[in-house]
Amino acid sequence: MDITELLIDRTDLASAHLATRTAAVGEGQAAFAVETFALTANNVTYAAHGKDMRYWDFFPAPEGHGIVPVWGFGRCVESRVEGIAVGDRAYGYWPCANGAVLTPAKVTPRGFVDAAAHRSELSAVYNGYLRADPAMGDERIQALFRPLYITSFLLDAQLGEGGGTAVLSSASSKTALGFAHALKARGNWHVVGLTSRRHVSFVAATGCYDSVVPYDEVGSLTADSRAIFVDFAGDGALRAAVHAALKDGLAASIVVGDTHWDVAGNPHAVGPKPQFFFAPAVLADRLKDWGQAGFDARLAAGWTAFTAAAADWLRVVDRAGMAEAQDIFTALVAGRVDPAEGIIVRP
Repeated sequence: MDITELLIDRTDLASAHLATRTAAVGEGQAAFAVETFALTANNVTYAAHGKDMRYWDFFPAPEGHGIVPVWGFGRCVESRVEGIAVGDRAYGYWPCANGAVLTPAKVTPRGFVDAAAHRSELSAVYNGYLRADPAMGDERIQALFRPLYITSFLLDAQLGEGGGTAVLSSASSKTALGFAHALKARGNWHVVGLTSRRHVSFVAATGCYDSVVPYDEVGSLTADSRAIFVDFAGDGALRAAVHAALKDGLAASIVVGDTHWDVAGNPHAVGPKPQFFFAPAVLADRLKDWGQAGFDARLAAGWTAFTAAAADWLRVVDRAGMAEAQDIFTALVAGRVDPAEGIIVRP
């Protein structure tokens, strides 16, 4: 099959171009047309950590380039795998492209895993594909929030106990909003969102935060009780400023993303050493603690509550074609996407 992919310069995320190649479908493989995928700040984080977190390794690209992973739905167009038929649809981790050739294994009525050799040493949580399920609701909402909300849910599971003050950077990002919604629902946290001045009104209107502070007023932060800082921006200077403002009240500093991927440097910050949050490890712990059924029930309850709330402030925008995908990714890298928009690409 012919596949058009978005190739990103690993040394300059703002530089990308489209390329088309022909991919053969071998024995034990299946070709999928990628029907829809979401593009969000989360994809910029994947690209920013493409090397150190091995996100570039899921979908090999020519030397010096990377293919950013995206979440969405694909439809089988050719299969040489028992249990996978032409027309079967699956939700999962796709390349930013209009198609992909996978090596499905462990095929069940629920889904399958990609057993391609180059993915065998990568995080298993990204290798699973679930058969499309109408019971999960609007597929555009699933593509936009399903992978992000799992991170939000796991953050809440890991950090939500105890209560106090939670300060979240990049408060307009969808993962931060999901986490803030879960924390606020607990009733034992004062949830503070940090954002750019132009996004203050939007962030406040979501209702996910108790208060919203623009970045240029970070020095006004205070904590009357135990505080945690959850950093979705990855901006070292901002992190240092938050640490300095919260002083001894800061109990933990957690780095989740890199929406401010282009801000260089990591100035020394007083207080606790920042720790990187790796969702797959927390997922494994929670599955061990709760079992699959218990985990699924908790996740479903949180998902239902958050997506119902998000309907009040999210505007889903549909775009068509890989050229649009290129433009949108470039805009995301530059921080030029309206946080009230959820962008879906039909390549």
